[in-house]
Amino acid sequence: MDLREFIETVATMGELKRLEGAHWDLEIGAITELVAERNGPAILFDKIVDYPAGYRILTNAFGSFKRSALVLGLSPDISGFEMLKAWRNKLKTFKPIPPVQVKSGQVKKNVLTGAEVDLFRFPAVKWHEPDGGRFLGTGTSVIVKDPEEGWVNVGT
Repeated sequence: MDLREFIETVATMGELKRLEGAHWDLEIGAITELVAERNGPAILFDKIVDYPAGYRILTNAFGSFKRSALVLGLSPDISGFEMLKAWRNKLKTFKPIPPVQVKSGQVKKNVLTGAEVDLFRFPAVKWHEPDGGRFLGTGTSVIVKDPEEGWVNVGT
């Protein structure tokens, strides 16, 4: 399931709220925090101040057991404990897929180099007042363990 499919599935489940016109400077962060504290829906922000329509931000995507189970390929109707057991069982039989190098693909459709590179083309959010600036993709931490060496890495 890709991200667009996830968003539509979550919307069908009644687990998504679409908001338009929020500001990248503190407003998106405040809304996200309030919704997450109340175990609320995933929020899809669009038409963010200073950005064209279609430059969207999804927050609180994994803020419920239903949405987390969906991402893990499990039934969204299982309990948190059942989800944990099912995920552990999946990990026991996990077999990595070897990478395949290709010359072209979706990821290579939009390539910018040199002076064309501008991260502020994307709606970077200032989440909290004391933050040092605006951030892209820092709302999630992914913890992975290397299956061969055993080392652990945390990435955002």
